[in-house]
Amino acid sequence: MSTASATRSGRGIVVGAVAAAPVLGLLAGFAPVAALLGVIALVVVVALLLRVEWAALAVVGTAVFEDYLAPVDPRVMKALALLLVGSWMLRRCTGRLHDGGRSTVLACALAFVAVLLAATALHTNGQASIDVLLRYAGFLAVLAVLTDVMRAGLAPARVARVYVLSCTVASACGITEYIMGEDRRVGGPIGDPNDLAFFLLAALPLAFALRGSARRAWVYDLAAGVILLAVLGTLSRGALVGIALIAVAALLMGLIRWKVALGFAALTVVGLLVVLTAFPQMIDTSLSQKGHVADQNVSERLDLWQSAGRMTLENPVLGLGPGAFSQQHRDFADSLPININHTLDVAHNTYLEVSSETGVVGLLVFLSILVTAYAGARSHWRRTGDPLGAAVCVALLGTAVAAAFVTEQYFLPLWLLAALGAALGAAVAPARE
Repeated sequence: MSTASATRSGRGIVVGAVAAAPVLGLLAGFAPVAALLGVIALVVVVALLLRVEWAALAVVGTAVFEDYLAPVDPRVMKALALLLVGSWMLRRCTGRLHDGGRSTVLACALAFVAVLLAATALHTNGQASIDVLLRYAGFLAVLAVLTDVMRAGLAPARVARVYVLSCTVASACGITEYIMGEDRRVGGPIGDPNDLAFFLLAALPLAFALRGSARRAWVYDLAAGVILLAVLGTLSRGALVGIALIAVAALLMGLIRWKVALGFAALTVVGLLVVLTAFPQMIDTSLSQKGHVADQNVSERLDLWQSAGRMTLENPVLGLGPGAFSQQHRDFADSLPININHTLDVAHNTYLEVSSETGVVGLLVFLSILVTAYAGARSHWRRTGDPLGAAVCVALLGTAVAAAFVTEQYFLPLWLLAALGAALGAAVAPARE
């Protein structure tokens, strides 16, 4: 930031403080608690606006706690994303953040924006279209800003560290709620256990990569163990498939050694045995309930996948427009259960839902974001030997497979991994903090 820009920013802060002082003074007299909370909130907002790196880490670190933050205000996550974009725009007013070339991942993301707009122009689905477009806009903006900020100096390893830490805490919270009997599957910070498992799945390879450069590797071993235990506790079948692929890919790419893998597997088995011994009735109830609904879930998902496939075939080029699946999937189904206690508004398959709403073109462009991110991370790993590059590749493989069983384009992990892949692909050497 230039001296002139810093001077203007300083003047703006002073003017803002002078203007806010009388208001806060009055509030302190009539409502001291509200005034204190207002001051804290104001300080946080100003700090995030002035430091785009802090705003980026705040978005990454809080995403997995979405349902915990919702009682405070359902718009907290949207507000953080807006603060991130606003902070980035303020920084960009002083010039470009870096001198590197344009990112292939962001070029693919821009193409996906064009497809979304074209699909919407052909098939407008009212408020449903607006809601879906806004959700995509938020994550695409986060992808662009995270990529730019990491290329400008925010170490990707630091971003990964914050994400792993937040997922570890979220895992501990979910396991605690499970033990307390709040739920029969590990959920907690993300209400749907399948969605929580998707967040944790992306964190697992990152934890293995970070342990190699950590002073205390056992900290990340513990984090990985807690995360893995929570993933298993979600009883998510998609996550289990993802874990299997992650294990194979991590071994083949040398992210973890066989001795470490065997030791970690042994500790995991011991942990499971301890849980089974300490809470046998609870585990039995969870497995029984999961088995009771398993057949119905499989039937539901097959019907939903069939509907999404038929919607794609009906309009193969640009689909039926954003928001179409939640509104129209029943029109394309042979049969769907009637007596259910939950809404069937997602396809439980990221790729089929994307293709049903944006066609084959949209699906290919969406996949190109993930493929180019994978290529960038792999290229970085091959050039530098940085284990974080291998971890991003492994995480992308695991989450890409798991996304075939859940709808995850509206959650952070895929976009975060794409940003990491884009940033690493543009790096000449491993980023250092």
